Amino acid sequence: MSRQYSLAHLSMIAVPPARLAEVAAGAGFDWFSLRLTPSPSTGVDHGHLGDDRALEQLRHHIDCSGARLLDLEVIRMTGPESVAAATPLLEAAQTLGARYVIATVEDDDPVRRIDTLAAMAQAAAAHGTAIAVEFMMFTASPTLVDAVDVIAAAGEPNVVVLPDVLHLTRSGGTLEQLAAVDPSLLPYAQICGAHGSGPAADASAARAEAARARLLPDEGDLLVRQYVAALPPTTILAPEAPLAGQADPEDPQALAHAMMAASRRVSE
Repeated sequence: MSRQYSLAHLSMIAVPPARLAEVAAGAGFDWFSLRLTPSPSTGVDHGHLGDDRALEQLRHHIDCSGARLLDLEVIRMTGPESVAAATPLLEAAQTLGARYVIATVEDDDPVRRIDTLAAMAQAAAAHGTAIAVEFMMFTASPTLVDAVDVIAAAGEPNVVVLPDVLHLTRSGGTLEQLAAVDPSLLPYAQICGAHGSGPAADASAARAEAARARLLPDEGDLLVRQYVAALPPTTILAPEAPLAGQADPEDPQALAHAMMAASRRVSE
């Protein structure tokens, strides 16, 4: 089975959603993702949420592009109130046909965050989508093990974990931990390159690097090839590599081709 690939919106966040679908398909990506909530690190807000007409038009562009929508982002699960607040994004996922909606765990209460994830998963199921929990050092679910544990405790069938080679490395996670995860929890994973192959000094450093200091997947010191080898062969690979100065690239198609070529070099 040949590996499939998805272009993450953060790799060129200022590119409008409809254009990103065309760019992804043009570069040979099977899938792509969209960030429809505001991006604090870049100040980009593509709108669409709550605008039925805009969403229907975007769905038409997606259907015509040849690429499929893998996920939308992002739900920040800060507490029980997050479930109702996520309704516009879940409705957008249903309209656009997104398989997953990315969610981060941002509630320090160990019991409440499990209940919130379970309720969020049920709300997502009602909208025909699933939740992908992304772990990051600067959240209340900082490691792969933490994410897998909260998913298991929530006990909902439509929740998966979204690993990122940068977040795995900077949080001190290991390839052995990744290889031990139930393959059904790993439908897709994010890849990028970066300087340095060890854990981050602290959460603040990890956040800054994630937003502004990534490289193409075949550049830098991260063990990206080994990371890919530890994933199931069916896992979709999503380059999420916001390169310095490339949030709004002059030629997004050329950048997408470069990301696809780099992704293939670390996985084939």
